[in-house]
Parts: sequence; structure tokens; C-alpha cells
Amino acid sequence: MKFALNQMGFPRAELAENATLLADVGYDGIEPNLTADGPLWDDEAVDAFSQQTNDLDLSVPAVSTTLHWDRQLSGADKETRSAGIEAAERMIEVADALGAGAVLIVPAVVDQETSYDEAYDRALSAVQTLARTGDEYGVTICIENVWNDFLLSPLEFAEFIDRAGDAGPVGAYFDVGNVRRFGHPEQWIRLLGERIERVHVKDYRTDIDTIDGFTYPLEGDIDWTAVVDTLDEIGYDGWVTAEVPPYRTAPERLPPRLLGDLVHLFSATEYTDR
Repeated sequence: MKFALNQMGFPRAELAENATLLADVGYDGIEPNLTADGPLWDDEAVDAFSQQTNDLDLSVPAVSTTLHWDRQLSGADKETRSAGIEAAERMIEVADALGAGAVLIVPAVVDQETSYDEAYDRALSAVQTLARTGDEYGVTICIENVWNDFLLSPLEFAEFIDRAGDAGPVGAYFDVGNVRRFGHPEQWIRLLGERIERVHVKDYRTDIDTIDGFTYPLEGDIDWTAVVDTLDEIGYDGWVTAEVPPYRTAPERLPPRLLGDLVHLFSATEYTDR
């Protein structure tokens, strides 16, 4: 396995500072987010970050974003959907420039304005459009399972990926923690199988059973042994990227402590000397 930290957990404000910190700690990768006014919209900033990661021997597993919660690909308003496509296309360009090979996409949000069937049709059309663009760049469109009231079972998730994948490279960005509230991660992993292109990790406390139940790996109720065994069963040996917030106190302590826990969980013997 290779280990990375998503921007959610960055302890410092500047992307470059976090890259240096993660490289010094021993991470394999850094996963930046495309934000509304962040540096990834600027080509020169992306080129500089690419050069830095190369110098640090640090890879970028994927480019992610939270913009699709507002710029919904399934939104009722055409302008909203177009803004979502624009953001995703920029993510693909950035992923290509950084050698990431994947982007994380939230395909839909089901709410009072957007019914499930409308969300499905719009999301499928949007992801197929992005898959065609991704195919041109050699970038896989990775759909993440999130709390968006959409694709609520592994069988439906797999079918959506297969249908969207007719247009180009589409896979799953499987989030272990996001499943635990209403299912068992190891069962999803087994059913998604080779569709899983990237993995996000965090833990979840079932006694809280709300969004506040998310916590750091080893502090919740996920059966990590089952998760690791099932990933091994399907032959997954790729990126494991933590998506957790920094500590409120001494945030710089999160990256090294978290990497140690990931190494412990996933038995990465090649890290024993780090």
C-alpha cells in the first residue's frame, strides 16, 4: 500500500508547506482539493506544486473537491450543473499536470429539489461526459460513496460505475468510514472488487450515529482487520489516503501519528525502518 493525506487534514495553510511536512514524515503522497479560490485554478501554481512534489519524491494519488456539494452535477438548475462540470474538468486538467491519474467526484445530491430518479439520470449523464474527457487525459473518474442519499448499496454503486464506464475510465473512490453508518465496509469492498481505484480512510463511532461519529482510524467501530483482509482478497494494493481533520491542538502532530496508525493497520512492512 501507499499512504497519503487529503487536504482536509493539512495542519498548515499553504500547500507547499504541507507537502514538505508530509515528505519529511514519510508519506508517499499528498491529495490536494480544488477549492473555490484556491491555487489549483492557477496553471503556474500547479506547475510549481508539480515541481515541488517531484523534488520531494511525493506523488499525488488524486485531486478531490468539496465544490460538488454546491455545484451539484445533479442540480435542478442547468447553470449549477454546468458549474459542476467546469470544476470537474479543471480537476482533470490538474490531475493530468500532477500525474495523479484520478479525480474524486461526488456525482449527485438527492434532496427536496432533486428526486432520486432525476439525480440518477443527471449524474449518469455528467459522469459519462467527464469520463470522455478523462479518457483524453488518461485520468479515471472516481465516484466516492458519501452521505448524499445516493447510490445507497454496493450493488447499485457497482451498476452505476459500469454504466458510466461505457463512456470512459470510471471507478470507485471507496471511503471506508462513510459506509459504516448503514453497512459493512468489507461487504462493499468485496462486491465492488476491481472497480475500486482509490481508498479513503477514517473511522466511525456507531454510538453517536451522526456526522459527529466520524473519527480517526482505530478510534471507532470499523472492523479494520476485515477491511484489510478483504482489500487483500480483491487484490487491492494501491493508495490509502486518510481524510480526517487536523487536531485542534498541535495540528502538526496529526500527520506522523496518523501515518503510524495506517502502517500498523495495513501491515506495511516496508515502512518499518521509517
